[in-house]
Amino acid sequence: MKKTISIISEQFQNEKTGEYLEGITIMIDGILKEFTEIIKEKEPMYKNNVQLIQEALMIGLEQMKDKNDN
Repeated sequence: MKKTISIISEQFQNEKTGEYLEGITIMIDGILKEFTEIIKEKEPMYKNNVQLIQEALMIGLEQMKDKNDN
């Protein structure tokens, strides 16, 4: 099983401030799709992939921050 995640990054400009922001698109396919389906089946609180990926991202970022704070 190929362990890859497809992510696309784009730059967007805020029309009011002129600030450039990064937009990220995550492709839910392959192993990532398999993982999300398993988790959604076991954890019905996740109604869709957006909720699940948001939660996973925040948990992962918190763990990375905690690791670097020590």
